[in-house]
Amino acid sequence: MNLRNLTMIGSALLLSAPAFASTYYGGFEDTIGGDYDYNDVVFSLSGSGLNLITNTGTYISKPALGTNDNPFWNNSSYDGSKYNVGYCMYGGGNCNNGNALDPSGLALVNASDHKSSVGDVYFSVGGNVTADVYLKITADNDTLGYYLLSDPNHTFHQLAPNSNGIVSFTPGSDFGIAANNGSQTFYSQDWLGTCDPNGDSHFAFFSNAPEPGAMSLMAAGLVGLGVLFRRRKGASTN
Repeated sequence: MNLRNLTMIGSALLLSAPAFASTYYGGFEDTIGGDYDYNDVVFSLSGSGLNLITNTGTYISKPALGTNDNPFWNNSSYDGSKYNVGYCMYGGGNCNNGNALDPSGLALVNASDHKSSVGDVYFSVGGNVTADVYLKITADNDTLGYYLLSDPNHTFHQLAPNSNGIVSFTPGSDFGIAANNGSQTFYSQDWLGTCDPNGDSHFAFFSNAPEPGAMSLMAAGLVGLGVLFRRRKGASTN
């Protein structure tokens, strides 16, 4: 492949970068004062132009799995040994029969200490969103849903999956994730509703999405290489 082709690819990436398809995984802890294993509902969100928005979070690569409370979901589970959401995501435990949902996923944690949860998360999107509920390890009547940031009442819209656990919805604007355990509703923006007294969010999030900035940098680099090549080629013919 010559540098002219790289320039064309880079230009295409620059034009398409805002609309890349991305997938985020999530886990829900359904009880205040519970085991904080975040495996009570494990789900994914996918969509073109879907972006997780947070002002206080950062992503880290797979931590050492266990029960050391670092990060916040790394706890023992009432469901059994090696059942917390980390084992659901990365495999190697008893969750999901030991099969990883995304072994290369990045975990969202608090940027200040890389341990605590992130309690102010919402999503922007360019079109349809597909939600897939992979696991529901709980005796409670948990339901997953979303709410619109533009709705002053933050109405809970339940996501009722089909027989395959998949549901598609079109929020139309920025939205947050919510879940209900039958009596309480928890929001990905903690300040909207039921909060945990220890400060932990009731959601854990993971990402396998390429960062828009990284994609733009790569595209710009390809374009730059092509421009440099053309300039050198032009100089050599003079």
